[in-house]
Amino acid sequence: MAALTINEPQIRVSHDNMKAYLYLPGPELESYTISNVTEALQASGVVYGIQEDKIQEAIDRQIYNEEVLIAEGTKSKDGVAGFYEYKFDMNFSKQPKVRPDGSVDYWSIKMVEIVTEGQEIAVYHPAVPGVDGMDVKGKPLIAKRGRDLIPLRGKGFERSEDGLVYTSLMDGKIEMTNERIVILPVYEVQGDVDLSIGNIDFRGDVVVHGGVCSGVSVKATGTITIDGVVEGAQIEAGKDIVLRSGVMGASRASITTRGNISAKFFEYTRVHANGSIQADVFLNCQVSCGESIILDGKKASIVGGRVGAIQGIAVHTLGSDGEVNTQVRIGNDASVRRRIGVLRSKIEVEKANLEKIENGLKILKDVKNDPRRTDLLRVKIRDTALLAEDTAELEKLEDQLERAKGATIRVIGYVYPGVRVEIDELEVGVKEMQEKLEFTRQADKIIMCAL
Repeated sequence: MAALTINEPQIRVSHDNMKAYLYLPGPELESYTISNVTEALQASGVVYGIQEDKIQEAIDRQIYNEEVLIAEGTKSKDGVAGFYEYKFDMNFSKQPKVRPDGSVDYWSIKMVEIVTEGQEIAVYHPAVPGVDGMDVKGKPLIAKRGRDLIPLRGKGFERSEDGLVYTSLMDGKIEMTNERIVILPVYEVQGDVDLSIGNIDFRGDVVVHGGVCSGVSVKATGTITIDGVVEGAQIEAGKDIVLRSGVMGASRASITTRGNISAKFFEYTRVHANGSIQADVFLNCQVSCGESIILDGKKASIVGGRVGAIQGIAVHTLGSDGEVNTQVRIGNDASVRRRIGVLRSKIEVEKANLEKIENGLKILKDVKNDPRRTDLLRVKIRDTALLAEDTAELEKLEDQLERAKGATIRVIGYVYPGVRVEIDELEVGVKEMQEKLEFTRQADKIIMCAL
């Protein structure tokens, strides 16, 4: 830029090109005019946001030898993306909370969110478009665009005509997975399930706000939540089971699930879960678990019965001072390994037979209406199904063996005489009371290590 003389207006533009300042040196003879300043602005490239009133004021008031803001750009304003405001709880706690005193609050578990027909479940807030800006040199400042979201997908609800409000079409359980909302039927019992209500066999989730009396069964393909005490009943679920109170089974109760189980206590009950089990007490129960058993209350104990878990057991107390016969096991017994050996041999034979069948079909492929070909095809279908079934069982058992590696039994309280510990095909008996132990397998021995 050419050097300015003392009587030339000077323009300074900020580093971000958002402001321009006028500097008027004290004139030697004549005062400044608007045209003087306009020429200076043009020479500096300032074309936007010029405040002529500020220029006129500086000239009229003879504001010399100091800067005056005379042009200002417009900042861009980014848009806001559209968003959904959900009117239901999406944060489920499948694990019970441990109170400060060490007890476990099984009422803190939440498996199901219930909505009613006509209930508002979501409101869409549309995107707010952005507003572009411009600097004092006329360069556009492009704002970020607020993008709208696609309509909610799923079933069991409807959308308002303006597309903003979503409403439930039924009473049921609402769940959201991968941005997809589904409302499914729920069988809800406000009181006890007894003989007057009869057995429940429901395709979906079941919620019982009372207990379940002896002599009835509750089955569900989904989750089962029971607030009261379960007596000598049959409970079977395709997913998780939550028993907020517990089970007084009287040697007649059976609790079975493909998922996980949470309960305050089990007494004289048969229990099986493909997943994990969390409870306070097992008293004279027969328990099998595909993953881990955790008894983490301040009085958490296993007394009597037989309790087994593939991936490990954590408990406060094993047995009792009455030396009650108590069996706990982790890992897999010898029968699992024997079955794996049998399946491997069987699968090899099945594969060889299928290969022979394929060779036979190749030989007969050009022979029309040959009953031998029909017979071979029938045998092939049968043997292929058998191979698939055996392969699936083998994979399941091999996975079970793998998951059992490194499994331990941790006892943070007491272990009493009368307790027998089994790890895979090994076992050991406890002959005297001990405290804070971990049972683990090392080679062909069960080791008791102090915690």
